[in-house]
Amino acid sequence: MNNALAEITPILAANMYHDPSDKMLEMYQEYDFNQCYPLLTESKTRSEGVALISNYMKQYSCEQLPELRLDFNQLFIGPGKMKVPLWGSYYLSEDNLLCGPSTQKLQARIDALGIAINTIDGDNQPIDHLSLVLQLVEYTIKQNKTFELQAVVAEHLAPWAYRVAELTIEHAKTNFYLGWGLLLKDYLDVLVEANGIIVKEHTLWG
Repeated sequence: MNNALAEITPILAANMYHDPSDKMLEMYQEYDFNQCYPLLTESKTRSEGVALISNYMKQYSCEQLPELRLDFNQLFIGPGKMKVPLWGSYYLSEDNLLCGPSTQKLQARIDALGIAINTIDGDNQPIDHLSLVLQLVEYTIKQNKTFELQAVVAEHLAPWAYRVAELTIEHAKTNFYLGWGLLLKDYLDVLVEANGIIVKEHTLWG
């Protein structure tokens, strides 16, 4: 199961970080998403998410790219208040401040592993951005670091990433991003259950 999770992790990270591009969408059109997306479960959440993205791409044309980019921006970027902030510290801080104590604890855990986590384009994102925490999850899976994987997911991902999935599902204007919200939730469900993770309860402020 963890091999399939490791395969999915960078796909999720990329779609929650990079705005949609012609190259990315051409890839999804070339390969049937329904056939290519790894099977984690037969859950209703997964089935709906895969079907939404697959059907969206079957009817997609380049004229829809502005609409898709607008949806990505209103969800994750702005202008105005973004609907779905992607930093853990936003949800774990009463004042919604970035780079707070939760970010520092995550950085200390990464330092203890002796690795560096960076965005593909070198953008200076706080380390608790969803896409970067997913990179850390991928690393711990591939390196068979079971204890570190459990700690990262229990303390630094699942407590707030479920809220990201919930908000994405609530606010998405296109079936493409509605589908990714559902697939993020399914991914978290499987990640937690397959690795026997007890998620720490936190008060969320977003």
